[in-house]
Amino acid sequence: MRTAVSIWNGRIAPVFDVSRKLLVLEIERAEVVTRKEEPLPGPDPGDRIARLSALKVEELICGAISRPLHEMVLAHGIRVIPFVKGDLGEVIQAWLKGELENEAFLMPGCCGRGRRRGFMAGAGMGREGTGIKGKGRGGMGRGGGAGRRGQNRGFTGGPLAAGPSGFCVCPQCGHREEHQRGVPCVGRQCPRCGTAMTRE
Repeated sequence: MRTAVSIWNGRIAPVFDVSRKLLVLEIERAEVVTRKEEPLPGPDPGDRIARLSALKVEELICGAISRPLHEMVLAHGIRVIPFVKGDLGEVIQAWLKGELENEAFLMPGCCGRGRRRGFMAGAGMGREGTGIKGKGRGGMGRGGGAGRRGQNRGFTGGPLAAGPSGFCVCPQCGHREEHQRGVPCVGRQCPRCGTAMTRE
């Protein structure tokens, strides 16, 4: 099985839509047999999908991902395990052990426990020999939502019900700022560490 992990500075890249590097892993019998870093093209969704296909990626582990891009990746037969955070080595080990759904690897401000279960349940969290439970292709719930409450979620997982209020939070250092109406959190950089922020 070939798994791609979106990476940045030794960690999971906070936003896949703008990440520039992948770690591609060949996994056999719950062990990594080869690993290689590969560049990602610019933010054009078609280019990113083409790159994943050229690398023969079967599943993608990433941080926040926009709903349109998520659906495009799924449409090309690639499973997606989104909203993952943490140190790259720790994430890979958790993935191999079937422990990636642990709260320690869940991005803050993106989705609640129920939302993550919704993604994981349909994400095909592994195949025979990976030590991971779950079957089927990755995906969102009916109508493009993730889990039972997907229809109430925003572009990258933030609650639509929040309206113009709420906060933007940095998944890297935890810095929080008041959300500015009309300015998506993923388009703002944390003033402390420069990481793309997410909606809380």
